[in-house]
Amino acid sequence: MRVAPMAEVRNRFSAFLDQSKAGPIFITRNGRIAAVLEGMTDDQVEDFLLERSPRFRRMLEGAARRRGGQPLETYRKKRRI
Repeated sequence: MRVAPMAEVRNRFSAFLDQSKAGPIFITRNGRIAAVLEGMTDDQVEDFLLERSPRFRRMLEGAARRRGGQPLETYRKKRRI
């Protein structure tokens, strides 16, 4: 994990993209966290989008209730995701 000011990231964006493969980079504006730069591969894009989709989350939770399953948070904790 790394923290960097927005101006530095803007001036050296390509280098920060390369560094983001090793771990997330938190970008600050006026000393406060404003964004995170996280490296990913093409294979990870679909998972990234689905994890952040409120509609998909509701679908999973509804299916879990109907089938006696478990909440997504419980599933992730068990698998340390």
